[in-house]
Amino acid sequence: MARYIVEETKTSKYDKNFKFPLINIIPAIVWCIPVHQKLSPIIGTAGAYGVVAAFFVVYILLSYVPIIALAPGVASVIMLTGMFWAPADHIGNNIVRFIIKGIILLIIVLIEFCVLINATLPWLERKTATTPRIKKVED
Repeated sequence: MARYIVEETKTSKYDKNFKFPLINIIPAIVWCIPVHQKLSPIIGTAGAYGVVAAFFVVYILLSYVPIIALAPGVASVIMLTGMFWAPADHIGNNIVRFIIKGIILLIIVLIEFCVLINATLPWLERKTATTPRIKKVED
């Protein structure tokens, strides 16, 4: 008579961090300024404030959605790079300034890549869940 042994996979699930994507609050606030400036003459001040509030909430919420987190990630890289490059522009030596700017850009890209991974990895784990292995043992 044959026995069947079920071997479960021993991989641990990734726990999503809900605080880490909040790093995009600063770029969301800064991106709200041109949105308000563009919409204020068209729909008035009160309407522009409403649209800016909705834009802010949607910008932060998109940082939690798998794959779509790439859009606020790219926008955040653009904004944070500009913000952190401003002090680096006061360095007198050109070579040192370019190296510092490259390091700043690399760090910001890696941070936003981590935000994208944090949003996408649990979805990928659910989508590609492995089935348990079943062994047949003959007695």
